[in-house]
Amino acid sequence: MKKNLTLLFTLGLASSVAFAGQTGTEFQDLYDLVHDWATGYLGRAIALIFLLVGLGVGIVRGSVMGAVGCLAAAMCLLIAPSVVEGILTAVI
Repeated sequence: MKKNLTLLFTLGLASSVAFAGQTGTEFQDLYDLVHDWATGYLGRAIALIFLLVGLGVGIVRGSVMGAVGCLAAAMCLLIAPSVVEGILTAVI
């Protein structure tokens, strides 16, 4: 009984791994559009706006913490698409 459960569990894991990388192409256009926005001039403009707003908040509050948070958000916006692309295309 225990052998059968182990075999069934192993086969179940193997089958999910086999189909994990196969997706439909119906969302490819959406992915390309959002990826191009994030890595193009729109993403750069939003990152710059984050930085400017952070600097403004930092000046008003008299603290640099507003700029640090917005700088981190800007960096995430610029770096995240390449990280996601690397994760999704990684081959184990």
